[in-house]
Amino acid sequence: MQTTGANQQDSDSESLARAAIAAALCADWHQAVKINEKILNLSKNNVEALNRLGRAYLCLGGVAKASKTYKKVLELDPYNIIALKNIEKLAKTDGSLREASQTNGISKSYAGGAQVNLSQVFLYEPGKTKLVNLLNLAPPSVLASLNCGDQVKINPKNHGITVTNSFETYLGAFPDDLAHRLLSLISGGNLYEAYVKSAGLKTLTIFIREIQRSQKFANQPSFQTQNSNYIDTEPTA
Repeated sequence: MQTTGANQQDSDSESLARAAIAAALCADWHQAVKINEKILNLSKNNVEALNRLGRAYLCLGGVAKASKTYKKVLELDPYNIIALKNIEKLAKTDGSLREASQTNGISKSYAGGAQVNLSQVFLYEPGKTKLVNLLNLAPPSVLASLNCGDQVKINPKNHGITVTNSFETYLGAFPDDLAHRLLSLISGGNLYEAYVKSAGLKTLTIFIREIQRSQKFANQPSFQTQNSNYIDTEPTA
């Protein structure tokens, strides 16, 4: 009977974890707090639930609660990278940290409270911007940490391009043919920046923008404006 009870508790925790991730993806932070608290009632030392709870508190502006939660994580796992990074950010901002939250197209940045107009971030420029669905995605728990407007890092490799977040956590990879084209442009001196456009349990779309074009490619657009194989509209879930 004890084994059956333990199995049921594990099943409940897994179901709640999926619900917590879904709540985070929908930016329903109040619900995310409730669900993760339920998980912790079943398993008080669940590090993943504590990290999700800390993030939810941050998104709601509960800096003190977030700090306490991340410190609890570090008591259980002193080398937990998520908690360490967030504690570091909390320390650097002297308690003024606010997680990115979009209101009427204005996003407060994760560190420092600077404001970014998302309508400007996602301003379409023919030949210079593109929406790209990434492949070989990170797990849903990682995708759930992303917000619309988060800046991500483009990492050119020998034979491809990967994308990471500000913590250097892998998020996904560019389609091969687009990656090969961009590798050539980047090696020739072009510069690009990228932002999260949308994230789902199994999808991640980023918006990439050419911010500097080298003289070598002065008359060559980074992206084709027709006959494209890449999605230029919001993806379906």
